[in-house]
Amino acid sequence: MYDNRNNKGVLYRDNKILFMGNSWSGILQFLAYSGNAPEVQEMFKAQLSQRERPKFQSAHEEPK
Repeated sequence: MYDNRNNKGVLYRDNKILFMGNSWSGILQFLAYSGNAPEVQEMFKAQLSQRERPKFQSAHEEPK
C-alpha cells in the first residue's frame, strides 16, 4: 500500500513501513515492489509522464 501525505510518500507491506520519504522516490519504490505492474503505472500515469527522461549520449558521439 502506498500513501501520499503532504508530499511525503509512505510505502507499507504487511503493515510494516518499507519506505518513508519524498513522494517521487516513494512512487518509484512502489513501482519496483509491484514489479512495474500496469495497474500501478496507471495510478501514477500523470506523475510519470511529467518526469523528463535522462538524456545520455552514446559513447561514440562527439559532445555538442
